[in-house]
Amino acid sequence: MRRVGTLTTGTVFAQVIQLLNFVLLAKVYPLPDVGVYSVFIAVVGTLTPAAMLGYEMLIPAVTEQQLRPYLKSLALLLVPIAALFAAAAMLFGYGSWVAVGLWISGAAVQRLAEMYNVRLNRFRRVAAARILPAILMSGVLAAFILNGRDSIGTLIVWQAGLTAVLGLGYAAFSLPLNKLASRDTGAAMIETLRASANGPLYLMPSNVLNLIAYNVPVVVIGKWFGPELAAQYAYVLRFGFGPVGLIGGTLYQVFYGLLAEAARSQNEAMFGQFIRARRLVFYAATAATLAIALIYPIGFRILLGPEWMTAGWISVIFAPFFGAMLYLTPLSVSLNTFNRQSYELKTQIHYFVISAFSFAVAVALNNFWIGCMLLSWLGCLRYALLLRDINMILIENKVIPDAGRQAP
Repeated sequence: MRRVGTLTTGTVFAQVIQLLNFVLLAKVYPLPDVGVYSVFIAVVGTLTPAAMLGYEMLIPAVTEQQLRPYLKSLALLLVPIAALFAAAAMLFGYGSWVAVGLWISGAAVQRLAEMYNVRLNRFRRVAAARILPAILMSGVLAAFILNGRDSIGTLIVWQAGLTAVLGLGYAAFSLPLNKLASRDTGAAMIETLRASANGPLYLMPSNVLNLIAYNVPVVVIGKWFGPELAAQYAYVLRFGFGPVGLIGGTLYQVFYGLLAEAARSQNEAMFGQFIRARRLVFYAATAATLAIALIYPIGFRILLGPEWMTAGWISVIFAPFFGAMLYLTPLSVSLNTFNRQSYELKTQIHYFVISAFSFAVAVALNNFWIGCMLLSWLGCLRYALLLRDINMILIENKVIPDAGRQAP
């Protein structure tokens, strides 16, 4: 569990810095500029997971023989894909298209290096790579403020350039450069990509669908229920979905490193560690559900004022959904470890359909709260179905006994 503590601490610290950056940005720049910045972050946040086509998620699971040509092929793929996204942004008239290319390049290569460190269970490096960019981004923002608050477009370009430099530096520090410099045939690299086709077939579409399902309700709420409700809902995403998803994603990486290594070596003792760890996450997720339901309404009122109580009540409705997310996210490593990425795509399609259905009903009935309740309840049902699938996979691969179907 020391791995969990190291990575979780670093991730939470980075998340706090990022939230403070957004608060500072909103206090210094006018609302239209903050909107431009938020749109840019949404654009690169949606496109970056697609830049590696989902291949990077399989780095912990590939064999040692495949690893070198696999890493090299991913590095070669990155440049044309980032350039393609930047060109598409330019063709669609998006003003920050250069920043799009820089940001995606840096974030994607950092992601590649991060998953290589997950493979080797080097979680201190992963934690450091999350904290350092957040601190340096704060420094860039502070420099702009002290310099008289240059245009938001200039800030975006500088932060995108910093992201590219940090990504390349992290990759140089983490990846086995001597192996990448050795010779591999094009046929060998293509073969490793072909053997890992579940990445672009299932993982990348899953990530993109998840991001679309996450962001679309804000747009729908703003159009049909007004900007005030959209703001309240967006803050629940920022302070609820954001931290819970980030902590769940952190635990995912720790569990992935553990289970992938156990599967490669058929280490029964490590399988036992996985079972004990998932039980602890179940208890933590239950505690988080209760804490969100009890603390968030009070927290929104104290920190942001009584006009933000709506966000507090939305958090109460979403508390079971947040808890289920926190529990199931790390357990879903079983899908990648045992080559069942189709299940990941299936559950993300469920999420997309649930999100669209919930707020379509809300619009049809002109009732915002119906949409929130449907999204939470159906989202919990979706996670229950995913847990059933995960337990079946773990039983099939002898990680847990048959009685484990009923275990948390």
